[in-house]
Amino acid sequence: MAGETSTGSLTSALPSIVAQARLIREYEGTWMRTCDVQKQTPNTGLNWTEFSLNQINKQTITETTDNRNYQTLSGQLLSTEPQLSQVIIKITDKTYRKLASVVTAKFGSLCGNAMKRGEDEDYLALFSSFGTGASPGTGNPISFGHISAAVNRARSNVTEPSNAEVFTVLHGYGIYDLQNEILAGVGTYTVQNGLTEEMYRKGFAGSVADSNVYVDGNMTVDSTPDANGATHTRDGVVACRGMAIKTEKDRDIYFGGGADVVSMVSEYSFIERTSAGSQVFAYRHLHDATAPTS
Repeated sequence: MAGETSTGSLTSALPSIVAQARLIREYEGTWMRTCDVQKQTPNTGLNWTEFSLNQINKQTITETTDNRNYQTLSGQLLSTEPQLSQVIIKITDKTYRKLASVVTAKFGSLCGNAMKRGEDEDYLALFSSFGTGASPGTGNPISFGHISAAVNRARSNVTEPSNAEVFTVLHGYGIYDLQNEILAGVGTYTVQNGLTEEMYRKGFAGSVADSNVYVDGNMTVDSTPDANGATHTRDGVVACRGMAIKTEKDRDIYFGGGADVVSMVSEYSFIERTSAGSQVFAYRHLHDATAPTS
């Protein structure tokens, strides 16, 4: 056939090459920055336990006082059993031979991301069990007052005030409502310096009422739509690590002409810490999570 040759003339001969591969972006998670992370010592049983001694009182006496009003020592246990978590994949040798190497190179990171996301989701799930506070409540936007109230309740309770760092974890749509609260004064009064570029780099959204505020996109949004955020002190939530992420590889020569098995296993749990007198350091923020439009 007479004529010029172009790529369209030889379409069937053109190879399809995957030039690059990428992982779907995920939120890093927040629990490593917000929790009291405790490591369970090996060979100490199933549970990690902590004993809190209750306060005792001093008494005023005189030189002639025969004081037999003994102070009773008491306390309570906090106990949690770290649970196993695993990601496991099996990939045949043929898959490795046929797939683009830029794709197979991402398999390990993909598993690691799954483990980290699962840990963070378990931390966020704990928020719904916080027995104190659900402010602002379903359908209502989170505001400065809700966070400030939680901070002061944790720090100023006479039973056991907390002097630990305070964190607020919210869905991004809740952060949007906080930003709107700040921007409401533009053109009316001077707006203080606040939210910084760290929000875009690390998910850090500034400080509200002396609480460090973080965005966590792993938070579940229900059909209302609402999300369960929280304000808690670092010592208000214990993250107990029974075993750090362990990666192992194995071979299955009987499957598909041979295959690699890759496993990642960790052991951890999250538990709310309370004190005598039912003083709590963690407060739930059930807040509106409607997608912003303007």
